[in-house]
Amino acid sequence: MSLGLQNFDADKKDDPIDKAVLQAYEESEVAKEDKDYTQTEIIGFNPIVKRVVAFVNHKGNILTVAKGLPAKIIDTEAGGVDDHECQWQVEDSEKQSFVDDLVEKDKFLSKSGYKTIGIAMCDGDSRKSDHGPWKFVGLMPLLDPPREDTQATIESLHHANLSVKMITGDHANVGIETCRLIGLGTDIHADEEIRNATNPQQRNAMVWAADGFAAVLPSDKREVVLTLKNEFGLVIEMTGDGVNDASALSAAQVGIAVEGATDAARNAANLILTEPGLRPIYGAVLESRRIFARIKAYVVYRMAASVILVLVLSTIAFVDGCAVDSLLIILLALCNDISMLPVACHV
Repeated sequence: MSLGLQNFDADKKDDPIDKAVLQAYEESEVAKEDKDYTQTEIIGFNPIVKRVVAFVNHKGNILTVAKGLPAKIIDTEAGGVDDHECQWQVEDSEKQSFVDDLVEKDKFLSKSGYKTIGIAMCDGDSRKSDHGPWKFVGLMPLLDPPREDTQATIESLHHANLSVKMITGDHANVGIETCRLIGLGTDIHADEEIRNATNPQQRNAMVWAADGFAAVLPSDKREVVLTLKNEFGLVIEMTGDGVNDASALSAAQVGIAVEGATDAARNAANLILTEPGLRPIYGAVLESRRIFARIKAYVVYRMAASVILVLVLSTIAFVDGCAVDSLLIILLALCNDISMLPVACHV
């Protein structure tokens, strides 16, 4: 836990993972004794490399501490070489027994809804050739339970004939457990199934049928939104709170940034929630439908009344051959507008 805290990014004080680690650290006995670590430099998280690397001074010795996606902490080339300046493989990473044991522990935790953060370290500055071997320190489980009102909100949206899908960067097992807790289906697909699909029709069918997607990149989120919008002609509402969600928020017809979202998400969104949770979304759906119904009723009544007015005046003019005074037409139009006020105010 102490090493995990050394990756605290002061520029992202509201990061939920760092806040959880800091709170647990301060409540532990370790915090009372362990005050010898000083962070000297940090390379922050980004959604491509999926890890944070910090350089720490510990009693005069330099340490490199990393935390992030377990696969990227064990071997930074997992999933392909990225552009991070620090690349490594931890000791024993080539042993199948080590990898299998870690995968089993990760699956066990994720099936219970825990997100896992891998932590590794080495002596010295890993950017220099004289650093020590990388060692895997362990997995840090984090529980991010859904809000109490989320399941009720999902049910309300379903009753309103809205389809809800979840798309997350978390492990697939975490996504499945979260879906189960909030009342969504558990047909969750991994990111590779989106990116590696060779048949566009099969990919589109998968996106349509899936209940959600897990372990995705920001580009995957945008791809799912665009597929549902362009291939199926749906009106898409995307909800997000982080930088990773910004591209998908801008691609959706209705991008919603939740309360406490980052500036990037807020700038990309069409609607910004000022209350916590997703319940305001259901309220927004009901209110927008009321507004649409009111506008539709007004337009239909307005067109019908105008057609009737024109037909009546035209019939009088052509049948009786009399001229209709312009002042009378104006008065009739005003009376017609007054009669439509109740329609505009109440549906």
